[in-house]
Amino acid sequence: MSLVSKKQATIKCIFAHLCDQMDKLNSNVITVEEAKAQSNLAKQSNNLLKYELDKAIAKAKFGDELKLNDIEQNE
Repeated sequence: MSLVSKKQATIKCIFAHLCDQMDKLNSNVITVEEAKAQSNLAKQSNNLLKYELDKAIAKAKFGDELKLNDIEQNE
């Protein structure tokens, strides 16, 4: 099992996943604890997407004047 998905994260994808988890919870396929864990992961994913959006807006507004650390850089 891979912990890193090759699938691109989008708000639509995260929302679809949450809807699927709610259906599974209603059908008792997953427990409340599992649903909470999935919800927390979705919240973290959404926070990362918001960060990327804010970063893109800042770059568009300030251009090369803005010095940002790239969290995706490999050390």
